[in-house]
Amino acid sequence: MDELEFELQEEIKLPQKGGRLFQETSNYYEFAHFGWGLKSSFYGYIRGYKEVSDKAVEYAVQSKDIAILDTHVFPIIFNYRQFLELSLKSLYLDYSSDPIIEKIATLKSASHDLMKMWQKLEPMLLNLYAGKENKDMVNTVKSYVKQFHDTDRSSFNFRYPITKDMVPVFKTEERYDLVNLKSRIQELSNYFDGVDGQLDYLKSCQEDQDAYRREIEAEMRAIQAEYEAEARAEYEAEARAIQAEYEAEARAEYEAEARAIRAEIEAEIRAEYAAEMRANMERE
Repeated sequence: MDELEFELQEEIKLPQKGGRLFQETSNYYEFAHFGWGLKSSFYGYIRGYKEVSDKAVEYAVQSKDIAILDTHVFPIIFNYRQFLELSLKSLYLDYSSDPIIEKIATLKSASHDLMKMWQKLEPMLLNLYAGKENKDMVNTVKSYVKQFHDTDRSSFNFRYPITKDMVPVFKTEERYDLVNLKSRIQELSNYFDGVDGQLDYLKSCQEDQDAYRREIEAEMRAIQAEYEAEARAEYEAEARAIQAEYEAEARAEYEAEARAIRAEIEAEIRAEYAAEMRANMERE
């Protein structure tokens, strides 16, 4: 029995009432697990889109079947574009110093525009290394991104054969070397993996520096607080001593003045009394 006869004998299955598209299974090697981490999710999407297209290219080319080559090209290029778009966005979101509100605005503004995302990422890549070699590499990567952007500006051309106005997306025949495309995408993947590692290292160094700076600042604040407490204690002790000295001097002056006034009053009283006594004696 040849392959065609075997396929004809297979049961043709149709949608079943109550059938579920998405369900869990206890078979460890039959279910996919996702949605358990933001950074890992980006990695899963990026790797998944690329590797599916890699396998599809290998399958299509090995098939030597024109029908497969001419139909698999659409998901292949769409998935490669998704890989590229998510790679750019992941690097920007992970390593840009832009505040979160600006990152949100960038994602909304860029949408599926590869060059808009590249414009946000390019300065970060140019600052990774000094020198002409890095600049040349960044420009080379930029040319790859622009080529994909010019081929499909809005992630639409390889999803639909016509525009929303019923105009054919491709007005002329196109022929793309899928093996070459796969190789060029692998080069982009290698580059993005490299800069991701370098940017992650720099981010880690910056975080360590920030943590060390916060530790030093906390220690300085503690020293300053201790110094201020000691200075305040010395100032208050000195102020109390000055106040006590001032109060003692004021009290001594007050007491001396009081004694003088008292003596003066007593002298006046004594003088008046003596004068009155003399007057009485004279009258007698």
